[in-house]
Amino acid sequence: MQIKYNLWVSRAFLAKITAAILVLLLSLLISPFYTEGDQTRYIRVYEALPDLDLTEGFSVYYSITGSQEFVHFILSWVASPFVEKDLFVALSNSILAYVAMSLFQKWKASVTIALLLILTNFYFLVLYFAAERLKFGFIFLALSMIYIDHVKRFSAFILLAFSSHAQVIIVYVSILFNAFIKQILKLFRTWKVAKSTLFIIPFLFIPPLLVGNQIIAKFQGYYDIQEFSLVEMARISIFLLLALWYSKKKNETFIIFIPIMIAVFLVGGFRINMFGYFAFLYYGMQFRGGWNFGVLATSGYFACSSIVFLANIFQHGLGFFSPPSIFNVLRDFMLDSFW
Repeated sequence: MQIKYNLWVSRAFLAKITAAILVLLLSLLISPFYTEGDQTRYIRVYEALPDLDLTEGFSVYYSITGSQEFVHFILSWVASPFVEKDLFVALSNSILAYVAMSLFQKWKASVTIALLLILTNFYFLVLYFAAERLKFGFIFLALSMIYIDHVKRFSAFILLAFSSHAQVIIVYVSILFNAFIKQILKLFRTWKVAKSTLFIIPFLFIPPLLVGNQIIAKFQGYYDIQEFSLVEMARISIFLLLALWYSKKKNETFIIFIPIMIAVFLVGGFRINMFGYFAFLYYGMQFRGGWNFGVLATSGYFACSSIVFLANIFQHGLGFFSPPSIFNVLRDFMLDSFW
């Protein structure tokens, strides 16, 4: 029995190391080409930090990025005198891959499915090359999920995740919301209020208040430019339906998705939908290790999206390159001709 356990541990560790090394090598190949979009700001900051002390560095960091989430700043400030930007990105991507493999193994995923996701999934590529601050938020978010049964480590990683990117708080709000609903239903059955209910309430409502200004600003921005899309609501709805299909606790699954769907409606879909996708994977991975229609179908879809994303990086220097639509081209031509 001990020999079998050690063999399983060795295979699990080997899979994580393999994922980390492959992502490191791919990142070293691709990262130098990603120079546009948000990366222009991160590159400017990273190149400026070696000559600045901590206070000056944060001032410059905030003035360029507009972010007060200091984990990415601290890591960049510490690393910038010693490693170039592309290597910093590659190393952080490698850590994300290792941690993601650990989380997927905790979810009983097939090693093959986990590797395919980490190497080909569109959302992972976005975290590797585009969403730099969110990447660190995901690293600590994943670590908190791995150590969810260890209160001190779980709490520490929550703090680091939130300090890396404020939007990860939606995941913890979803978890707390589910726990809160459970306690409310228990109250109606027993007419007794558990102490844990009183403990949950502040942690359920305080985090949204902390990021309330960001939520309002995001909502106003999406409303003003009419960026809200029914496509994003349809996408999170698909993730919900797939999660319900594979979930053994369907009521719990639906409750967990409620805050995520509200967030998609309020602040836009892309990043929040990323959380919804990983919530679906939590359920999908546990059914036949991920060898099922839901995981395979979404993996195929996002692998195709990854091809477009990579092509944009090599051709245009950023993954999210949208050529003007035919309508906009004709409109601009007519306006130019008229004037």
